[in-house]
Amino acid sequence: MTNRSEIESQVKKYLQNPALIQKSHESLIFYLFHTPMGSLIPKFTELPPSTVYQILSKKNDRVKTAMEFDLGSAFPYATLAEGMEKETGEAIANFVSSIEVYPSKKLLVDLLGQKAIQDIIANIIESGIIEFNKKTNPLFGMIQATGLDKQIKSFINLFLPNFLPKIADFLHTTSFGPSSTLSKDIAYIILNAPFSELCLPDEVQLQIAEDKLGELLDQANQDKKLDETIKNFSNQLHSKFIEKYGSITLIDFLNATESDFSQFNSTLSQYLTTEFMNYNKNNAIDGILTEIVSDIMNA
Repeated sequence: MTNRSEIESQVKKYLQNPALIQKSHESLIFYLFHTPMGSLIPKFTELPPSTVYQILSKKNDRVKTAMEFDLGSAFPYATLAEGMEKETGEAIANFVSSIEVYPSKKLLVDLLGQKAIQDIIANIIESGIIEFNKKTNPLFGMIQATGLDKQIKSFINLFLPNFLPKIADFLHTTSFGPSSTLSKDIAYIILNAPFSELCLPDEVQLQIAEDKLGELLDQANQDKKLDETIKNFSNQLHSKFIEKYGSITLIDFLNATESDFSQFNSTLSQYLTTEFMNYNKNNAIDGILTEIVSDIMNA
């Protein structure tokens, strides 16, 4: 059995030797990048999702804490676009628009069929009809006097469900697809929107959201079907990934050369060593390392 005091002495020497620590980091990074990914990615089937829900379900103002993080004051510019060259913003927008993930016509019809959205569409059409008639129909004043103009929306609502497939088809043709600039335009808007325009919920809304999140986690914790679904889904993802990439290494997956990896390993290990040494100055970890090495040596 190895003497604990000897192990503790060796651990302290190790923690004061940056070259040894960097060598350890390099060895770990080399292992991660040169081991087949099938050996690195575990299955999570033995960790029930309900275990995660249980620890998250304790009330602790999660939503409020997340929303109180002031992104605007943390970012050094008023907008994301100001923090990069114009060409970089254009490259981001072009990348976003290259990802062609669009809703089907059926999904668009289902979304447009929601009452809130139907009301918006009906209001727009109603406003358009009224404004057009005000400007072009001299008799419209008489129609308003009789109150018939108030029946326009009812008339629209009567026929709107039959128009939804046509609206969906129009949106699918003009707003989505290879020729559409919608996703690119949205990317530009987000990049150039001031952080001050991101309206955050007030205290009451945050409390409601917190309560609803608690209810969701409590329900998810009791939902055996959801548990099984998540397990099956994660298994399927794991199997498909392993089937395609399990036999190759991370360095092959990234299509990196050994020269690229060597430079990356050196830079990353130097950075990790510096951070590790700084952390150890303020949070001595020789005790926990001694425990781990003792367990290894005395196994």
